[in-house]
Order: sequence, then structure tokens, then C-alpha cells
Amino acid sequence: MLYWIVLILLILGIIAVLGGTFATIKKNKAEDARLLRRRKGRRRGEEDDDGYPEDDDYDEDDNDYDDRPRRRGSRRAPERDMDEPAPRRQKRRRQWKIIMEDIDSWQKYSFIFYETVGIGRGKDGSMFEKYLSLPNDVRVSKVHCVIIHHGDKLYLKDEDSRNGTFLNGKRIDRPIVIQKDDVIGVGETRLEIQRILRESE
Repeated sequence: MLYWIVLILLILGIIAVLGGTFATIKKNKAEDARLLRRRKGRRRGEEDDDGYPEDDDYDEDDNDYDDRPRRRGSRRAPERDMDEPAPRRQKRRRQWKIIMEDIDSWQKYSFIFYETVGIGRGKDGSMFEKYLSLPNDVRVSKVHCVIIHHGDKLYLKDEDSRNGTFLNGKRIDRPIVIQKDDVIGVGETRLEIQRILRESE
């Protein structure tokens, strides 16, 4: 009789441990899903103060902190004297590479840059990091549009051009995210984005 009681208690203990384990796993999954929704759940198209769509992702160029939870047993940094200036960690800026092709002439353009690529008819693009001059297209303004790095994406922004800037056939009136296979229309020129590459850390 004692044997059966011990066996039943043992089975009940195993069931309780398994139930607790499954409940913990379910709770962790729900928490992960909630954090993911909070990070990525904003409606596409919400704009921040700069006119760019809101992006909750950590922007490594604008921030210099590490908010990851500390693992148990990890070493803390040694204490510093309060008069001693904090050592600033150098952040290495990562470069972008964009390759575009003129759909009509098949001419390719490749740019490696950190922040901006300007597009226009003028020859002086000194206000931009890189500049694509299209002097033969009379419908292109001197400074027509710009490709800008903002957050972790590239955006196309019209620079108050006379004939407008188009992305995949639609005229843009605010900065729009660009990606591979998009077609940028400026004047009579159509530029297909063939590749967008980001330098790895």
C-alpha cells in the first residue's frame, strides 16, 4: 500500500514540475512577443520630428549606451574617481554602398557613403557627401533629390524640385524608405536600385 502512495505522490510531483515549466515558457514567449510588438508595432508611416517615419530601433549613430541586461557573474567596470573624465568609446561609423542603373541607357552608378547622395543637373554637389550629376536631362533641377541615411535605413527625399521626384511611379512629398529593385524617377531619367549594402560591424 505504501508503495502505491509513494508512486502516486511521485507522479503528482512530476506533473507539477512539468506544469510549472510549461507555464514559465509560455510566460516568457508572451513577454518576448509583447516586446517585439512594442518595438516593431508602430504603424508604418508615422513620422517623427524630422519628417521621417518613426523608428523605434536603436540608432547606433545617435546613442552611445548599452541597455542589455547584465548576466549573472559578469564583471563590472572598475570604479572611477568622480573627478576623472569618463573614457568615451569610439564608435566606428558604418558605410553604405548603393548601386543604381539608368534603365534607358544601362549606365551604372555606384556610391560608397556615410550620410548622403545628392542627385541633380548641377555640376557642384559639394553640399552632399556624394553627388550624381545628370547634366543632359533638362527636366532635372540643379539639386533635385537626395538619398539620406536616417536611423538604420536609406530614404529618398525631394529637394523642392520643379518637376518632382518619383518612386516606383508615384510622386513623393515626404522622405520614403528605398530598397532594392525600387525605381527612382527624376525628370526623364529612371534609376533602378540594383543593390544596397551596409558595411558589417
